[in-house]
Amino acid sequence: MSTNSNLTFNPKSNGFRNITPVNGFDTTNPDNAMQNNYAWSMTELGDYIYVGTARNIPYSIFENEVLGPVTPPKALTPKNPVNAGEIWRRRTDSVGNWERVYRSPENIENLGFRFMITYTNPHNETAIYAGALTLTPQLFMLKSTDGVNWQLLDTDIAGYSTRYMAVHNGKLYMGALPLMGQADIQLYSSFDPERDGWKRVPVNGESGKNPRGNVDLLLSFNNHLYVGTARGTGFELWRTLGAEPKKNKWKLVVDKGAGDARNEHPWSIAVFKNHIYIGTAIEAAVLSINPEQTIVPPKGFDVIRVDKEDNWELVVGGNPVVPTNPKTGTRGKPLSGFRSGFGNLSNAYCWQIQAQGDELYLGTFSWSILIPYLLPLLPEILGSQATISKNNKSYQTAINDFVKYHLQAYPQFSQFNSEDILERLADIILRLGRRTFGFDLWKSMDGITWVPVSLNGLGNPHNYGVRMLFLSKNNDLFLGTANPFDGLEVWVRRNSARRTLRP
Repeated sequence: MSTNSNLTFNPKSNGFRNITPVNGFDTTNPDNAMQNNYAWSMTELGDYIYVGTARNIPYSIFENEVLGPVTPPKALTPKNPVNAGEIWRRRTDSVGNWERVYRSPENIENLGFRFMITYTNPHNETAIYAGALTLTPQLFMLKSTDGVNWQLLDTDIAGYSTRYMAVHNGKLYMGALPLMGQADIQLYSSFDPERDGWKRVPVNGESGKNPRGNVDLLLSFNNHLYVGTARGTGFELWRTLGAEPKKNKWKLVVDKGAGDARNEHPWSIAVFKNHIYIGTAIEAAVLSINPEQTIVPPKGFDVIRVDKEDNWELVVGGNPVVPTNPKTGTRGKPLSGFRSGFGNLSNAYCWQIQAQGDELYLGTFSWSILIPYLLPLLPEILGSQATISKNNKSYQTAINDFVKYHLQAYPQFSQFNSEDILERLADIILRLGRRTFGFDLWKSMDGITWVPVSLNGLGNPHNYGVRMLFLSKNNDLFLGTANPFDGLEVWVRRNSARRTLRP
């Protein structure tokens, strides 16, 4: 199945409107605004929508030498990098301007607020709980009852971040994560995080009867708590046998990455027409949590769906990269007819899935826009991974041979050395790809037949990911982007009854 790769984005026909006059929110400091890379989390309280930002994510990957000692691209490098996560808000009716209501102290390496949720405790107190990703193993969480005054909660949890929280039967659940790789499962619950703290949910019982892996997702559905976990052998989905989580009282619903071990992360989840939809990912498109692999070739994401009887089907996905034999079902052919990533290798994450009325929306992360910026760094990246010095003659010979082999049909490049050729190729790719770079946004009326809303980041190729899809209490759909070049954007699609109102 194919689509028109030159699809243009028409906001009027699709109902989405940009409500960020300035990318990254900050109208007074462009460098700070650029560092607000991602709309990493969203929630609402009262008349306001809140956005927790991620700071300098691609730049931090280079700075922390995740890919080795490689120089960060200039386009992704801020003038004055400050890892201090921020929270911004604006009225949900879009009256007024965005205002910053919190900024993390600069003495804490806070890369941003990865998840926020609004929760009402048994004392009838409603508050926002915001969990950050820090570079220290002490979970950083804030609470606010008015969205203006924020207090740091003493969680006493050894974790670097939380990626998901969910309310189930009146109780708040949360998963704590390691900085990278895979660790023992950390699942917590609380009726009141400030007064009672968090209690660890006991899941250290018999093998095959309890969840295992990193807690990436949580969902309350059909009177069960579902937990999506990341594993180096493929993601898993578990649910409670009863209404409450108890040791040895869990059911494995999906295992071994739904037939492909490369589906390590379940990074998006939604309920639509009595099915659970789950989208997969590989961290940073190439980083495996399997300690024996570390860096792996990229692949497009898969989407599966699960019915109320725990039967799962492949919705989007092709031939598995690392085939597995799940105990819980058979992979089969994709119901949609689309291969992994909707047939686009650069669609590494199904980052968000969210229903709005009778439509299901799906947003991707696409690394295509990074190609022209990373291509000139290819010698450094390859040299770093091979642990070969850039001054080593064999290394230079390998790079030259690589470039000459792939460009032997283009004699006009023969006068340049390999580094110059890579620079010129990067410029050509950037100019040719501007109409198709950027994330994909798709929608479906039945969860099987999908049509594209945009294939170019809502008209901005620097928008390489749909990081948030948030449905407000008024059924307005808010979309937050990941954009490490200019800073994030926030868009809104009003529900059908309110769509004639101004944004």
